[in-house]
Amino acid sequence: MSRAFREGVDKKKRIHAPIRRRNWSPVRDLQGLKSRTQVIGSEMGPLVEIPAMVRIENEHWVFERIEEGVLYNLTHKLILHDSEGQKVIGGTTDMRTAMKVAQCMAQKENRIIMIQPI
Repeated sequence: MSRAFREGVDKKKRIHAPIRRRNWSPVRDLQGLKSRTQVIGSEMGPLVEIPAMVRIENEHWVFERIEEGVLYNLTHKLILHDSEGQKVIGGTTDMRTAMKVAQCMAQKENRIIMIQPI
């Protein structure tokens, strides 16, 4: 089969189709999306920070909107030390949980976590 197409199709027998070039204009093509986004953004109002809580259940991360009462119950802050400086990665309600997180990150990721009382 490959021997039959080694030289290709004869020029007289080839199909000739006009080449259509698509003129893509990103600003024009995305104008509808941009205008819808602006309308929805103006209806929503200004952005507001929403404190979030991450729980780990059965090795799955669960993101929740945090309640004010939980913020008052936090006792320890977890701070990650990097070459860029310190970064707060979260808070816990007791020292035992803070120690577990710090030990886990030290063993698995070779990261240094400082536990600071709030």
